[in-house]
Amino acid sequence: MEGQIKVFLDSNVVFSIAYTGKERSRSYLIYEIQALGKLKVYLSDLVCKEALFNIRRKKPEAEQDLNLLIRQSKVLVDVAADLKHADIHNLPLNDRIILSTAVYHKTNVFVTGNKKDFNNFYHKKVLGTLILKPADFLNMDFEV
Repeated sequence: MEGQIKVFLDSNVVFSIAYTGKERSRSYLIYEIQALGKLKVYLSDLVCKEALFNIRRKKPEAEQDLNLLIRQSKVLVDVAADLKHADIHNLPLNDRIILSTAVYHKTNVFVTGNKKDFNNFYHKKVLGTLILKPADFLNMDFEV
């Protein structure tokens, strides 16, 4: 991919980075690549709410780390668009909203570790937004 890539992270990815700690999280490389100017990380209000809810329940001492990740991202307003894609209607409501927000804002890649709900979407595009697991995204070529 050429130019700056617009990368939308699902709540499970940003939660995982905060929960694991940036020193031990491979997904934190996404933020390090952003620091090099090769991509821009996007979240949405709902992504932030979900991640904060889960970190407060499972590892409250990591909330400060999560808030730092949120500040290092561009947070988008959620858009509940009706995407004309058959499989999307089978997703849980929050996942539909998060994916439609990524697509509506024309992000290049939607990165999610949610295999349960997105397994049939991996390596496919929804209206121009490619859906990848964190490891698959990190294995991409970031040459500019």
